[in-house]
Amino acid sequence: MNRLFSRLVLLSALLFASGCGGGPQFAEAEGTVTKGGAPLKNVRVEFWPQTDGPKSTGVTDEQGHYTLKSEDGRTVGAVVGAHTIVLKDLNLYGDKFLGRKAENMPTLNPGAKERFAKTYSDAAKTDLKKTVTAGEKNVINIEVK
Repeated sequence: MNRLFSRLVLLSALLFASGCGGGPQFAEAEGTVTKGGAPLKNVRVEFWPQTDGPKSTGVTDEQGHYTLKSEDGRTVGAVVGAHTIVLKDLNLYGDKFLGRKAENMPTLNPGAKERFAKTYSDAAKTDLKKTVTAGEKNVINIEVK
């Protein structure tokens, strides 16, 4: 009986420990989005991890600066590792993205012109790739064409 109890306790401890992996590791990430050296305001910056983990997003301010948070808003930064970067021009949507895919949204700001190439808005076509490194504050500046 003692032996059986000991094995059950050991098995329970192993199961508990294996369930506490904690998920992906995050590191702080921020930067500035510019075009021709000038800051771009109202750009949604999305970091899509090339491994498992949630994407992280941020929106640029008047100086073109963004700070990333996990998509659920609970964790500051982005998953450690390689990322594909997607940019959405919020000016095309009256400064509101509303969480929809840009290609499915009606243009809410009909006078607005695209400020950068559409390829940046498509995860399959963008050439923006960056790596988030563990244990440091990552400054990832993005210059668009």
